[in-house]
Amino acid sequence: MSEEHFTLKEIREDADAARRTIENFNDIEKVAEEIVKTKYDLFLVTGAGTSLHAGIAASYAFYELAGIPLMPIYAVEFIHTPAGVIRDKKALVIAISQSGETSDTLRAVRKAKEYGADILGVTNFPESSLAKESRYRLITRAGEEKAVVATKTYVAQLTALYGLSVALAHKMGKDVSSLIEEIKNIGEKVRKALATEEEVKRISKYVKPFVDAYVLGTDVTFPTALEAALKLKEGCLIHSEAFPAPEFRHGPVSLVDSSSLILALYPPIVRKDAHDAFHKVITEVYEAGATVVSVAEEGDDSPKECSDFILSVPKVTPIFASIVYVVPCQLLTYYVAIAKGLNPDKPRRLTKVIRV
Repeated sequence: MSEEHFTLKEIREDADAARRTIENFNDIEKVAEEIVKTKYDLFLVTGAGTSLHAGIAASYAFYELAGIPLMPIYAVEFIHTPAGVIRDKKALVIAISQSGETSDTLRAVRKAKEYGADILGVTNFPESSLAKESRYRLITRAGEEKAVVATKTYVAQLTALYGLSVALAHKMGKDVSSLIEEIKNIGEKVRKALATEEEVKRISKYVKPFVDAYVLGTDVTFPTALEAALKLKEGCLIHSEAFPAPEFRHGPVSLVDSSSLILALYPPIVRKDAHDAFHKVITEVYEAGATVVSVAEEGDDSPKECSDFILSVPKVTPIFASIVYVVPCQLLTYYVAIAKGLNPDKPRRLTKVIRV
């Protein structure tokens, strides 16, 4: 039955989407060179839904690798007060839209241009409205995505944006040769993450009964928490919220009991402070009776103390974490939808391109 769904087929194409997108690395470097030459003093990223989550993940890489603070703003909010922040500044707005036709994102782009900002468009369609509106373009090569729930296009967006962050660092004169090599081969790490499929399929029947879930991340896994929570909502109709794990203790933890599902995205071990703080919170919710599904990098034994189920993903440079951590989250959404008798390709009340 599962082979009938585009969603699973497209998740299984995550690695190929990454590989094809980063084959374009020379073009990504050209964009990076132009950006460095132009000497922007303000960088913002905008989009809607999954695309904005890719931008949030990119903001971590931009800052850590290139020293560029990248401010994420929802496209629907950008057109209001936030647009004023770019007035009288040399600003670059990175606008992300899989289709290049998302009306909220296009409105944000046009508002930004009114204030004199340059646009870097990230889209899967080179002939789209977004591509035409943009001074610079990063074209992802995910191929056609027929399912409404975005999967491989998100992985392609992350690949392009991570590639840009590395290229910017390179053009600034930083030694990132090992990161260039890693990002060029990131598709293989994504392929290894896809090996979690059989375990996810087994876990899905235990996740099926839950109506409420909390997706916790910290540091580089927090953007993935946002995306995973969205996937659980739209793909399998589970009410889910994402939090940085330490922030979860500031109120929401009081809701946790034996009816709660926690999807715990452990930060890489080398991010010791973040990892230790995260582990304390997961231990607390586990002791409160929640069912905990942990996603952690290979070799991390911490989740064994406080998890009902563990999914292991391959190690990557921590700033690239979202690209492997999201894979089991996508698979979990798919298999829980199947367990619940839902059509994962066409969630209710959702369409592929949002035009308002």
